[in-house]
Amino acid sequence: MKPFLPLLLLFATLARAQNKETADTLRGLAGSYRNPIDPSLQFNIKREKDQLIFEVPGQGQTPMTGLGNDRFRPKQVNPPAIVAFVRDSTGNVGRFRWIQNHKGSNGEWLCDSASTGLGGRYQLKHDPYKIIRIRERDGRLTSQLNAGMVFDLQPDGPNKYLLKTGDYTIRYEFVPAGKKYRLLTRESGDFEFFRFNDAAAGVVDKGFPPDRSFDRADTLRGMLTPLRTCYDVSFYDLDIAVDPAARSIQGSATIRFRTLQTFSRMQIDLFANMTIEKILFHGEKLAYTREFNAVFIDFPRPVQQGANEAITIVYAGTPQVPDISVLKGGFIWFSDKQGNPWIESVCQGSGASLWWPCKDHLSDKPDSMKISITVPAGLTDISNGRLLDSVALPDHHTRFDWYVDYPIPNYDVVVTIGRYVTIADTLIRDHDTLKLHYYCIQNNEDKANRIFALVKPMLRLYEKNFGEYPFQKDGFTLMESLYGMEHQGAVSFGPVNSPVNSDHFDFADLSRVAWHESAHEWWGNSITCKDMADMWIHEAFATYAEVLSYENFAGTAAAKKYLKEQIPGNKRPIIGTYDVNDFHEGDMYSKGCLMLNTLRNCIGNDSLWFALLRGLQSRFRYQSVTTEDIVGYINEATKKNYTPFFDQYLRHTAIPRLELIANQNGDTLVLNYRWKTDVDHFEMPIELFTTKGMRTRVMPTGEWQTIRLPRWTAADLKADTDDFYVDVDLK
Repeated sequence: MKPFLPLLLLFATLARAQNKETADTLRGLAGSYRNPIDPSLQFNIKREKDQLIFEVPGQGQTPMTGLGNDRFRPKQVNPPAIVAFVRDSTGNVGRFRWIQNHKGSNGEWLCDSASTGLGGRYQLKHDPYKIIRIRERDGRLTSQLNAGMVFDLQPDGPNKYLLKTGDYTIRYEFVPAGKKYRLLTRESGDFEFFRFNDAAAGVVDKGFPPDRSFDRADTLRGMLTPLRTCYDVSFYDLDIAVDPAARSIQGSATIRFRTLQTFSRMQIDLFANMTIEKILFHGEKLAYTREFNAVFIDFPRPVQQGANEAITIVYAGTPQVPDISVLKGGFIWFSDKQGNPWIESVCQGSGASLWWPCKDHLSDKPDSMKISITVPAGLTDISNGRLLDSVALPDHHTRFDWYVDYPIPNYDVVVTIGRYVTIADTLIRDHDTLKLHYYCIQNNEDKANRIFALVKPMLRLYEKNFGEYPFQKDGFTLMESLYGMEHQGAVSFGPVNSPVNSDHFDFADLSRVAWHESAHEWWGNSITCKDMADMWIHEAFATYAEVLSYENFAGTAAAKKYLKEQIPGNKRPIIGTYDVNDFHEGDMYSKGCLMLNTLRNCIGNDSLWFALLRGLQSRFRYQSVTTEDIVGYINEATKKNYTPFFDQYLRHTAIPRLELIANQNGDTLVLNYRWKTDVDHFEMPIELFTTKGMRTRVMPTGEWQTIRLPRWTAADLKADTDDFYVDVDLK
């Protein structure tokens, strides 16, 4: 268990249960709640009709059973817990108590900064995201966890202190460790979460909030200005050394490019906290200026259209520390169970320019790339593509040279460093073989091998459904990592144990993550969206690949069960704002997956459906595309206009609502029906059926239509909301 979060959430299927509370009561309880000690601990309470849903953002959700008196029990939480809402004198709810029988959590924190007495910056030994800042002010100590509230500590003995809030207590003990201290914490009691955003009664977007305003920095990052469109990147040569002790990197990046329009100034991207030593062009130092994370390079003479040129940026710095809760990327500096360094770059949300200079825009993938990473001897670096060589250097370091033979999105470029075990394998196909590479941390081989055993049947399924694996020369790599991510040619499924370095192994969830991240080799890495606003092209198809995996390996019932577990918030359109790098996870996974499943059932022909998926891969392989490209191809291949269908699901929050008016005329049901949508010319088939086994397929439009159904009754009438993601209004 992580300190300050004394629970282990084991989410299974989302079952339906009746609460004892009224709908009005439930409405008053829904919202988002945070813990004042650590605001990264956030719970969302959502209302689904007469049901409360308990959600941990990014981890999962489960129903809550009403116990009366504003007390609820979240299902699938172990040890069992109770959420007890607390009302003020006016009857409003602003907080709840988390009640759970547990022994409390212990933590060991290491001081990683210059300290004065007990003061300093303490990092949790096995979690780089947790930082406590201890400050001495006016003879007293204060404590602040991450960006949480500042609390006064009460003395409780020599070098011992207490933090108390309500019934919750954290005991601090400072233990000498050389010239510094290490901090031991022990927590006990029930603690409280306070409401901070009623808008989350439905769902909280995992990305930027709906009312987020964009600024100049966002435009510089997300827009294709003339300073970016004047050149096209053909090749990156990245050569850096990683220093785990200093948590820093240094090296160079050479950018080869073709000039599309004559220019004297160009923009590249590198975060402002990374220091540029010099920029070279034909051995000459170039002048440059910075604005936010954009770097504007001035050339002494115009670079002519059609020229093939190169610049080299020599740089160094300490990459930012990631905060996945707000989609902020960075470098994770960690240690495995044996204390060996374990490091991973995570670019999701922020972009590649947080650690290496590049044209950080999805529209411009290089044709190929070389990645050279130098690490202390005894460690292994795993990056993208195929390993050309590992070179022992005289200063007890090793350089790993990797080569990517294909276009690659910048955010997919990865550094993964640790004490890794390497396993080689081969997938034998009818016409050739595909090299397979597996990596896991030492002593994790037994568990990791269970995940690696999934690869061959998974690849055969994906090649059948999506077409041939796109990166034949580089081979396919699957590796254990600190963070699951679709790094091209170096797919990461996360740590085999969660929490990291614990003994908890969730084979089912790791399998799902491996399916999802591997599917990105087709959807995201080969076919890449041109603007972050269209990221659904990556995530909807990869999540739908999970459905196909369940269908193939566990059966249709398992696939349908997984589809039912997808519960979109429908609070913000899937497509974001263009030209500002608007990365928001939101509904592009769950709603996007349900949209694709709906489209499959609209088409009603699996031969055509899978030919369509393979055709998309064939048409757009290695390209950066838009929503219009994908929809246009689907319209062309099906000879039907699905533009209104995609517009409704992608560009609006509401889903199609099927309005039904049923009138009984003897033994015949007279049924009027239409779609209620935000877009014009929307039409989509849907299956109607009865509990007695009668079925019919109708094609509603935005206009009322009528059908007569002999031997049907309104009481037995159902619409197929399992295969079609729609709302139904039956009158």
